[in-house]
Amino acid sequence: MTMQNAVPLPATLADLIQRLDRFRSTGIREMGAEAGTVPVSHYTDAVHWQREQDTIFAHWPIAAAHSSEVPAGSALPFDALGVPIVITRSRDGRARAFFNVCRHRGMALVTAEGPEPARAKPCKALVCPYHAWTYELDGRLRHRLHAETFDGIDPATLNLVELPCAEAGGLIFVKRTPGPAFSAEAFLQGLDAHLQWLGLADMKVFRKVDRVYAANWKLTVDAFLEGYHIRVLHRDTIYPFFADAYIVNLHAGPHQDSLVARRAAFEAFEPPRDRSALCKLATPTQFLFPNTFLIWHPDYVSLIGMFAPAADRVRWVHTMLIPPDRCGDDWIPHWEKTFELIEKTVFQREDIATAVAIQRGLLSGANTGLHAGRLEHEVVRFHKGIDAAIGGALVPENGMGALMASPSTS
Repeated sequence: MTMQNAVPLPATLADLIQRLDRFRSTGIREMGAEAGTVPVSHYTDAVHWQREQDTIFAHWPIAAAHSSEVPAGSALPFDALGVPIVITRSRDGRARAFFNVCRHRGMALVTAEGPEPARAKPCKALVCPYHAWTYELDGRLRHRLHAETFDGIDPATLNLVELPCAEAGGLIFVKRTPGPAFSAEAFLQGLDAHLQWLGLADMKVFRKVDRVYAANWKLTVDAFLEGYHIRVLHRDTIYPFFADAYIVNLHAGPHQDSLVARRAAFEAFEPPRDRSALCKLATPTQFLFPNTFLIWHPDYVSLIGMFAPAADRVRWVHTMLIPPDRCGDDWIPHWEKTFELIEKTVFQREDIATAVAIQRGLLSGANTGLHAGRLEHEVVRFHKGIDAAIGGALVPENGMGALMASPSTS
């Protein structure tokens, strides 16, 4: 029995599976109560983008890395939130985050090497490459070269500036603004149990891409929140494996867990007992507000962060996670081919290319709003969440509240 099989199926996930079976057997699709419209300015206006930065990206927990990316005794630079951050894991196993800034002259302590996405560096301490000031992995200042020359400066005030950081379900969350600690389990509002049953923490990184594209970050989020487009946009790639727009959603505060029905579910539906069986029937997809997706393909996972370096730019960070028992050299050709299909074909040439084309279209002035039908109800819910977060009605501590009712079943 694997570790994943040993974890009981969460009741909320079991209910989601039962709903998928019910809709499959009745031919009813899950829909929202009403259609909606998102103002074009929410994708193009620099003032709106700044509000998102100041309220959401500055204060919400953001999934910064998979747990396996930061082994004990290592440090990972992370700058996708627009400020230099370093994530460490000391020998006690705890993940911590700090501004990646030396307290002496402001130099970065850990830097990425080359054009590839940053990887954690094994280290016993963080050593500034400018003057060799040295910090423990828990942020404490250990050593200053010629310390006696810094008259009147209390070394106790020179520890690294720590950022709120917590870990749950196989993900490391960070807030980019200093403040009190938070609970990642509480933030996930029950979805950590889903991630544990699916075995996310056991997965290993195979490949990671980190690129910037000319589209607002919410356009890529929108695309992953509805299955209405799969039949058309992905006609020749993944649509042959999926039923047409059969998706069930579970709301967990501002987050959601979805099951996107595969054709196999309509051919022979049996209640799945493990992750492998579930992923043959449907593609589980978790959206962690505001910008993170976990997509469970039949034999691997896409962890995707959609960051916002500018109003008309999205920073796309896609980490391909594979099962620990399929990490050997003999599996490399399989994973290379798989990654080529999902990242370079489905994501880049279809989803992202569409977002870039839409961004150009929005600047034409042809539309004042983008319309979402009842099959795209999760897009409407997401934008209501963004508006509520900007307005202060939605904060990480209180969840989604009564912002939007559950989707209709007819």
